[in-house]
Amino acid sequence: DLLMTYSFDGLIMAYQNSNEAQFYAAQLIFGGIGADATLPVSNKHFDEGFGLTTKPSRLKYDFPESLGIDSKLLLKIDSIALDAIEKEATPGCQILAIKDGVVFHNKSYGYHTYKKNKAVENSDIYDLASLTKIIATVPALMFLEENGEIHLDSCLEYYIDLADTSNKNNLSIREILAHQAGLKSWIPFYKQTLDNNGNLIDTLYNDKYSDKYNINVADSIYLHNSYPDTILAQILATKTIDKTYQYSDIGYYIFKDIIEHKTKLEFKDFLSQQFYNQLGLNTMGFLPKNRFDRSRIVPTEFDYYFRSQLLQGDVHDMGAAMLGGVGGHAGLFSNANDLGIFMQMLLQKGYYGGERYFKKYTVDQFTKCQFCMEENRRGAGFDKAVLEGQEGGPACDCSPFSEAFGHTGFTGTLVWADPDEQFVYVFLSNRIHPTSENKKLLEMDVRTKIMQVIYDAIRTVN
Repeated sequence: DLLMTYSFDGLIMAYQNSNEAQFYAAQLIFGGIGADATLPVSNKHFDEGFGLTTKPSRLKYDFPESLGIDSKLLLKIDSIALDAIEKEATPGCQILAIKDGVVFHNKSYGYHTYKKNKAVENSDIYDLASLTKIIATVPALMFLEENGEIHLDSCLEYYIDLADTSNKNNLSIREILAHQAGLKSWIPFYKQTLDNNGNLIDTLYNDKYSDKYNINVADSIYLHNSYPDTILAQILATKTIDKTYQYSDIGYYIFKDIIEHKTKLEFKDFLSQQFYNQLGLNTMGFLPKNRFDRSRIVPTEFDYYFRSQLLQGDVHDMGAAMLGGVGGHAGLFSNANDLGIFMQMLLQKGYYGGERYFKKYTVDQFTKCQFCMEENRRGAGFDKAVLEGQEGGPACDCSPFSEAFGHTGFTGTLVWADPDEQFVYVFLSNRIHPTSENKKLLEMDVRTKIMQVIYDAIRTVN
């Protein structure tokens, strides 16, 4: 009712109730596009030429041609993804690409499993594995660093009570984040909770929740509440090697404890309150089966060696599972769209949707190479393209060593942000279904081949 317009903060004149009008009106409301038009005629409420001007503040969703990209060039993405699915490199995947703040490719392929009972949808939720490091732990440390609670070059002994004789006391946060601390790559904590026949030790586990057995490892499996202390003791007891580059999960167990100590909040609650909720990331978070219908959560492995069940909504990583599904190194779940928004915020130097989450300086400090002189390509938590003369790495050759940053995940995931190209790429899959022994996604270079196609397409415009 136009008679009531005096009480509105704004009014959108879309003219037609078409799909296109609804599509762009919704984006205008949420800040994906700006408004700069004026009314061509007058009426008793508004004068000709009246209009409010706004600037876009969030991602816009549009066709590739809106950026000058030929859609035909992106058909190769479909071909690579469908070929990977046909060859059983993964049952399905989500692929998202952003250029200059515009989502120009957001598609899902294949199915949740090889039974093909449920097709993957854009709203479905994947286990992110080690993407947790840069989407959860590192942002929390960035927040603490900005607020003077930690310093990258200070050692662990300043932030958490470790054993006086621990060989971890003199490791700096920067060294651990860049995998330059000489830590063991990983520890199979779960193996010490199995008997000689490979069964769960009944004094450590129970099939029912109680005050004593309150750590949910998977469906009908609850771990003794004291066991996280045992995990920390095992971490403290491990030997360190020379401070050379070796990828490691171990330090992220300790980071989680530091973050909880400094914020006075549970890890998952701090992240939701400080980042995910404010950014509107509805799917992103830990413990997804507590928040969503299980049919939306893409399953990972049939875990025959520890939990003896198909994992769907429980984190695949065994160590994170033994912490109740919330780890500093693994445990986060999301869809591609929410990941794209978080990476876009980092690409925009900590700014998104009219809010500043980090200072530009902080983002630059954490995403830059930390130990290049030691031939270590890593940032402070973030992965980078390989250094000159090196092989491998998370990116295609099309992304030379520069400001670009991202990370990969064991379950078959990848995120990448390139400030030079103003480009974000997200690939999510469950390549470890039904078994993590399936290495085809890596052997076929699926993730990097798709990255190459997207780089080639956007560079036809540049």
